[in-house]
Amino acid sequence: MKKKVTFDKSMEFPSMIGQISAISLDSALRFVDGANIEGDLIVSGKYKLTEASQLEDDFYYKIPIEITLTENLDIDHSSVDISDFTYETQENMLICHIELFINGIEIIEEKIVEEERECDGEKKMENEIEIPHKNIEEEFVKEEKTIENDEGILNEKEEKEEIEEKDNSLFFNFKDDDDQYGTFIVYIVRQNETINSIIEKYHTTLEELEQYNDLKEIQNGTKLIIPAHND
Repeated sequence: MKKKVTFDKSMEFPSMIGQISAISLDSALRFVDGANIEGDLIVSGKYKLTEASQLEDDFYYKIPIEITLTENLDIDHSSVDISDFTYETQENMLICHIELFINGIEIIEEKIVEEERECDGEKKMENEIEIPHKNIEEEFVKEEKTIENDEGILNEKEEKEEIEEKDNSLFFNFKDDDDQYGTFIVYIVRQNETINSIIEKYHTTLEELEQYNDLKEIQNGTKLIIPAHND
């Protein structure tokens, strides 16, 4: 990021200014943090009451500066310098026209994504998890209930249906009904990959993939459940 900041500052002298014989502008600015600059600009030199005078008086002024940036910079790789300085006098006033140049590297906050990938090694995040080979079932519970009414006590059996909510998860398409556990891989499909390339990579079959996945719409970012084969 490169940015210029300009401003005018006026300083009142104790007497008329006939001539500025020497002048300098020094910076004592620093980054408080990545978005704020504080400190002083120091104007000093010598001046004469009249142009014909042989006597010179010293002057020294501190100009307090506060700058707030809209960007957030890396303060270890940023700087603020004086890029231009001019002045003029009016009676007993010294008016300085100052331009600062701010140069730095902007810090961009990265968003944390769910799937992390290392571009250099073409590495994908794959999670191996242990899950049961058991699909979600609808359970029916029958209970006997006694009802009191105006005619007496009536015993009746009532069928109460309790249905577990189907978890909209990756494992909804499991077909097996036993309780055996196996190892599966959660695989994230990458661009230009095909079902055939995934089958070849993980030594599985199309039939096995169809047991746990809907293969109608496979695209970049689709998550697949792949049974792991322990060789």
